[in-house]
Amino acid sequence: MPSLNPDTNACIGAGICTNTAPTVFDLGADGLVRLRTTDVDTNDVPDTDAAIAMCPAQALSWSRS
Repeated sequence: MPSLNPDTNACIGAGICTNTAPTVFDLGADGLVRLRTTDVDTNDVPDTDAAIAMCPAQALSWSRS
């Protein structure tokens, strides 16, 4: 499975990701996105995909490393 690639330089701290996929994303003390897990459960993939699509800063993506 690809890994998540949050771009904290692009993140504006809107929090949509944390509301959409709270088991995957969180906001750090600086108000920017951070990952709760690097191993996304298959059940959380649809919510993760939705969070990526809704991010107003386009700061989230899957990467194939």
